[in-house]
Amino acid sequence: MRVDSTIGTKRTNSSISPPSLVAEPISDHLHHSKRLKQSSSTPAATRPSSKLMTTNINDLPEAVLGEILCRLPCYKYVAQCKSVSKRWCSLMLDPSFIGRFLCRRSDGKQTSMTRTLINCQGEEFLTRMSSSSKPLTPLFKRLMSFHHLKEEPIVLGTYNDLVLCCASRCDQRDYYICNPYTLKWVALPPPPQVYEFTAVGFMCDLPYYNCKKNNVGGLNIQLNAEYKCRVVRLCRDDMLISSCEFKVEIFSFETGEWRESIVSSPSMFKMSDVNSRISYAHNGMLYWMSHADNFLIGLDPFMLDNWNRTSVSSSSSSANDGDSKHNECVFIEFGGSDNYLLGCLGVYKGCLQIGDYDYDTHTVFVWELDKQVHRGAFELRKRVYSLEWEMVPDGHYGLYLLAFDPNNDGNEGILYLSVSGGLLNQCGDIFTYNICTRKCLKIVENTPNGILDFFPVAVPWWPTPVPRLATRT
Repeated sequence: MRVDSTIGTKRTNSSISPPSLVAEPISDHLHHSKRLKQSSSTPAATRPSSKLMTTNINDLPEAVLGEILCRLPCYKYVAQCKSVSKRWCSLMLDPSFIGRFLCRRSDGKQTSMTRTLINCQGEEFLTRMSSSSKPLTPLFKRLMSFHHLKEEPIVLGTYNDLVLCCASRCDQRDYYICNPYTLKWVALPPPPQVYEFTAVGFMCDLPYYNCKKNNVGGLNIQLNAEYKCRVVRLCRDDMLISSCEFKVEIFSFETGEWRESIVSSPSMFKMSDVNSRISYAHNGMLYWMSHADNFLIGLDPFMLDNWNRTSVSSSSSSANDGDSKHNECVFIEFGGSDNYLLGCLGVYKGCLQIGDYDYDTHTVFVWELDKQVHRGAFELRKRVYSLEWEMVPDGHYGLYLLAFDPNNDGNEGILYLSVSGGLLNQCGDIFTYNICTRKCLKIVENTPNGILDFFPVAVPWWPTPVPRLATRT
């Protein structure tokens, strides 16, 4: 048996016989060693096994590297890989890479993101956003350090994974739009006027990306990198006077300015009756509930943007009303002669839901804005659900409807309720209640009663970049 000692070299003469495995004379052994040394000095290009051992991932073509990186399990790992090199960072910021990553992340099985609920202090009780009960704390700490804030900001509104915060609850002046997943934010210039209490909300015209199923069962990803964003404030100098008109202040990121418009309502109301603690964005509209009456106000910030408006600066106290065009808002009253106190807003199968709980009858009332009949008017559908009092532990009373589950598309009637132990007790337990199965489950104990307004926040496959602030000229 013979072994070829010239492995890795090109054999040009098939008549050459390899050496024998039997013992060789010293001279032959030295000659054999010299041949092996010559073989080991052969260029790497002629030795495939050595080349495989020294291949670097950065030697891969752009398309191949992209296909590998888009298989990372979540954005958290993408964010870490961005710091590897400028090439990787540039590749991962490319819209085509984001689209491929989103397609892989969805796996073709779902088109909507998981959502959670946070309160005005940035606390979460569903643990979908983070294992921490206060997932916005890292963001708040950065805001406080950078802007020298004395207290943590409060949450005033959300849109997908973006959060509108303010440095204070009263006398609001300093607003920020943030993304808690990227720890990025943009600070807005001060509004034209400062009011003690102001109802505020914000909304984007499009989500950062849309996922829709195509005809072959896959997903089409539409990236809306140039989305627009508006911040809206409802204002009235005298909060206690009933009127059919009020002023809105709108901030547009495209212009970098606050603008004012006058809005007309079909019915008179007091601005002090509007719940300024919470706003809700849905289907191109911003909504505010009343907290002392039974009505709902809705505005389209992008229709307001198309109106005849007056630009105002932070030093201006009022706008020229002669240049403003009166436009109507959506004004919806509930219950007729019944006096309901609206508890929360939510969405089920694309319809806005408004909920209320009657303590005396242990009944949940749910109104659905089924469809818009004509401009400013919607068709309402009312549902009534009776709750068993047995769900409330002995010695407890005082039940408050907190929220609809933000992922209610597959489970109709999932509610969150707060049950307190007494009028003087400042803490309560939070229950989840399924109206269909009538099952109740306690999920949180001893929650302070003062933080019961919740905002839906998306847990994104890819976080929305904070909007760019145009430079005012």
